[in-house]
Amino acid sequence: MPLSDMHVHTSDSPDAEIPARILVRRGREEGLSAIGFVAHLDMNPEDCCYDSFDPFGYEESVEGARRESENRITVMKGLEVGEPHRFQARAKDLVDYSDYDFIVGALHHVEGAGMILGDEVFRDGEHLPIVEEYYREMLQMVETADMDVLAHMGLFRRGLAMAGLDHAFDEISLWPDLLRGILSALIERDMALELNTSGLRRKENTTYPTPRVMELYRGMGGERITLGSDSHRDPHVFFGLAEGRRILLEKGFEKTFIYRTREPSPLPLIG
Repeated sequence: MPLSDMHVHTSDSPDAEIPARILVRRGREEGLSAIGFVAHLDMNPEDCCYDSFDPFGYEESVEGARRESENRITVMKGLEVGEPHRFQARAKDLVDYSDYDFIVGALHHVEGAGMILGDEVFRDGEHLPIVEEYYREMLQMVETADMDVLAHMGLFRRGLAMAGLDHAFDEISLWPDLLRGILSALIERDMALELNTSGLRRKENTTYPTPRVMELYRGMGGERITLGSDSHRDPHVFFGLAEGRRILLEKGFEKTFIYRTREPSPLPLIG
């Protein structure tokens, strides 16, 4: 079955390089059924994408990509909002969420610790308290933020791997109530959990979240899933989608979801 990629960054974000229309052309060549573009809206001064979002330029890029698609691939305009539980009011002053097909909530920064995308906050080796705080803040985010999809749950593993620290621990065993609380909030609020495949191309060699977390989510009755490569540049475009599908099928999922005008639509994983 054709796959969708619901987390693709375009050159409209400062940390990405490829124009949207080129990505659509390549998506057609790869046989994708749908692409969900996301642009960074980050309001934390510590973030590399801080104060960089141009909604008008992004709209023009997505419209050009839709023309390039020739109606052969579904093109969606998404927004990745960093720490939306902290910056939601400001975000909604800057943009109208109704102009977007889906809103992705992302946790890149842990309050009191710093950015978890790199190794700096983990250099002293005391990483478990930071990871626990990451999940506590994520619980607050999924309980309060206006969003459709939770992005790259467990992204801290990227920083841990860069710091040469253990990243293969089972967070469910360490903080079972906290992890269950996050997944319960997603289910209760009808939000999707993203299976992000970008960790498969890095040292940590795992998805965000891990297959173990996906198994727990499915066991709790969770069904709403998006699949995304989180690609920013070559050679990572659409990386890991087939492996992501394999993991989802193994854990009992039969479909993923795409979004149009903030409404989910299922896509089967098998014919």
